[in-house]
Amino acid sequence: MNNENIIDGTDASFVKDVVEPSADIPVLVDFWAPWCGPCKTLKPMLERLVAEQDGKVKLVKVNTEDHPGIAGQLRVMAIPMVFAFKDGKPVDAFKGALPESKVTEFIEKQKALFA
Repeated sequence: MNNENIIDGTDASFVKDVVEPSADIPVLVDFWAPWCGPCKTLKPMLERLVAEQDGKVKLVKVNTEDHPGIAGQLRVMAIPMVFAFKDGKPVDAFKGALPESKVTEFIEKQKALFA
């Protein structure tokens, strides 16, 4: 997927990928792992919904198998887990593969914080 607002994140790039841009737009961080069934449902839906936002929302996907550091700091105990960041801090979150309508609601709620 060629969209600069949908990227794979790492523990090392978290400040550049999440903290800094969250001053300007909502940044969603999707913590996932390759073995996680619900992640396989949620990830493509999140990618599509964020792509439809036309640059008003950013999605950073973090594979917790390869990059457990930030997930550990945020006490992620179950995946998929999605955090919304504003001004460098997590302001909201949900876990599990929610229905599309709920994910859309979540995204709209985050955008409203920047309105």
